[in-house]
Amino acid sequence: MPPMTKIRAFIALPLPEATLRIIAKLQQELATALPGIRWVKPGTIHLTLAFLGDIAEDSLEKLGTSMLSIGGLQPPVTATFSGVGAFPSRSRPRVVWLGLNGGNTLSQLHGALKTELDILQLPIDDRPFVPHLTLGRHRKPVPGAGRILDSFSDRDCGSAQLDQLVLYESRLGPRGALHLPRHTVTLSGPQP
Repeated sequence: MPPMTKIRAFIALPLPEATLRIIAKLQQELATALPGIRWVKPGTIHLTLAFLGDIAEDSLEKLGTSMLSIGGLQPPVTATFSGVGAFPSRSRPRVVWLGLNGGNTLSQLHGALKTELDILQLPIDDRPFVPHLTLGRHRKPVPGAGRILDSFSDRDCGSAQLDQLVLYESRLGPRGALHLPRHTVTLSGPQP
């Protein structure tokens, strides 16, 4: 029997072009203030709801079907984008991020997705869900990062409606990850 094909996958909400343009300007400002950080290409920035890692390709079809039911029940998420922070902390940034608030709608969507993944026996990260957009990554300490990031802590990047739920295949390559949409559903449920 041939080995089962594994696909590196995650589920995310993509961002509208207008929001990505605002975020790209923010990244340019941050890049000037924080040289040496690897910045994420603006076109690939998204809100990850579930990172699945390597899963069997036949699981993607089952997951696509589950996503259809979620899309019909869950309304679009109105998200506001504000506040630059870092993991594990602003003074020791390994991941620089933009905060995101999607309110109860986002929490309910994440909960519905987690329930479906549990039913399909697909793994999901057990860490608490902290909505954020990854802007850049760095491996070494960045001198003065805390003070610089503090000056961006209340940056407002507006709001947008997120109405697409996408299952992406992630292919790692020398120029970074390539994200290929495998299933896309529209969030069309009634507004609460």
